[in-house]
Amino acid sequence: MSTREIAYNIIDCMSEEQLSAFVALFGNAADVPNEETLEAMREVEDMKLHPENYKSYDDVDVMFKELLA
Repeated sequence: MSTREIAYNIIDCMSEEQLSAFVALFGNAADVPNEETLEAMREVEDMKLHPENYKSYDDVDVMFKELLA
């Protein structure tokens, strides 16, 4: 029996209350980014709109030297 089949069998045995809890925990986990991810996405949008406000590099060695200094 595959893992998917085992999971289906477990779900089939759940009560309505257990299914509701399962969906609350796992139902949209992949669809809803957390706040940290949303903040990073907003920052990227701002970087695209206002690149003059952000440092950029043409040389990765210089970038790492500055980042690790």
